Amino acid sequence: MRAKAKLKKGVVSVKAMFKNPMAGQEEAEKKKIKPQFITQIIAESAGAVVYEVTTGGFVSKNPLFKFQFKAADAKKGDKFEIATTTNDGKTVTKKVKIK
Repeated sequence: MRAKAKLKKGVVSVKAMFKNPMAGQEEAEKKKIKPQFITQIIAESAGAVVYEVTTGGFVSKNPLFKFQFKAADAKKGDKFEIATTTNDGKTVTKKVKIK
């Protein structure tokens, strides 16, 4: 997972790329691999959920997500957390520093 966050006028803009084959059942059978895809992405800042999305195998390989959230009391150098969960139950978490 790679992520960048920039603060400008009280709004944090985030770009996050997740390394995952995003292969649903049909695609996995064609490629002769096991199905693997991200099912949920959650971003939290200061203990509050600021972004949450549920996905499936229909999203492209190594997806790139962009989102923004208002951060009234956030400042440069603060950190927030992004967590992904895959269809096999694995969770990956990353702390991102706001620039």
